[in-house]
Amino acid sequence: MHFTGNLINAFFICKRKFWLYARQCNPDPDTDLLLLGRMLSEDSYPREKKEVSLEGMKIDLIRREGGHVVVGEVKRSSKGLKAAMMQVAFYLKSLRDKGVFASGEIMVPKERKRMQVSLTEEIERELVEAMNTMETIANDERPPAPLKTQFCRKCAFFEFCFS
Repeated sequence: MHFTGNLINAFFICKRKFWLYARQCNPDPDTDLLLLGRMLSEDSYPREKKEVSLEGMKIDLIRREGGHVVVGEVKRSSKGLKAAMMQVAFYLKSLRDKGVFASGEIMVPKERKRMQVSLTEEIERELVEAMNTMETIANDERPPAPLKTQFCRKCAFFEFCFS
């Protein structure tokens, strides 16, 4: 399986959403919330280097602090912090595996929050375990059953799951 930051994030939000993304079932990119997210990412933090695409990664912001690389992920709210943290951890692990040692940051401009993310042994272990589970779920013929959570109301797949 080819992992991406988006798949990691989706897995920690909703296993069903992850299954759909893993099968390239993507929501309409012009939905209001996805457009809002893109605008927020583009308009926030104007002095920092914008979006960098690498294999399996679309990093929102990247900068150097001294001799150190910091990768940043911009989010609309702090609701899905665990998913965002694991997404950034995936970026940090992928970069480290390529010989680039970096630290991470989650930025929530509407809340004026910045949270630091480090790739600790515990987080890396959780990430690897999640990736193993992701393989199993992605290979299932049927999606996981819908499970209503706080994220469903604004999800682009809401009608698919609950109509």
